[in-house]
Amino acid sequence: MSAEIIYEKKYPHIDPEEERKQLEIELANKPREPIPSVDGVYEKIMTDTAYILIPERIKGSEEFIKMAIEVSRLYELDTRIARHDSHISVTYSFNCCGGMRDIRCVFGMADEFAFFKDIYGFDFTISMDYYTHAVISRGRIIAPDIEFPGLGQTF
Repeated sequence: MSAEIIYEKKYPHIDPEEERKQLEIELANKPREPIPSVDGVYEKIMTDTAYILIPERIKGSEEFIKMAIEVSRLYELDTRIARHDSHISVTYSFNCCGGMRDIRCVFGMADEFAFFKDIYGFDFTISMDYYTHAVISRGRIIAPDIEFPGLGQTF
């Protein structure tokens, strides 16, 4: 039995070699500016950033961690769970596989996720974030993308 295609869309992709050549031309014509230090960049970002605890998200973060560990054990995934100033991150690294339906529980709880290919010596790495604090930068809520009753989206 063949599959019925319901929707298909292909987008134009830039040839990496052509993109590299274009970037080299742009860089050659651009005046050199001093490269800021990592500490300088971090300090500039942190100057305008504040974190506000979202108390009801703390219990959810505990469940997020518990579920992430359970999925890690179930599928024997290399896992890293870290607590940051604003969120909990779960990173799974693994080689190709299928049938990991229980991972959807962790995806469903995550506020953000990203996929990476061929890093850490694995075919795939998935990183998921669960925010425990609202991240406010320059008076705007940057993350998480949830409603804050009575606060709106700006401070």
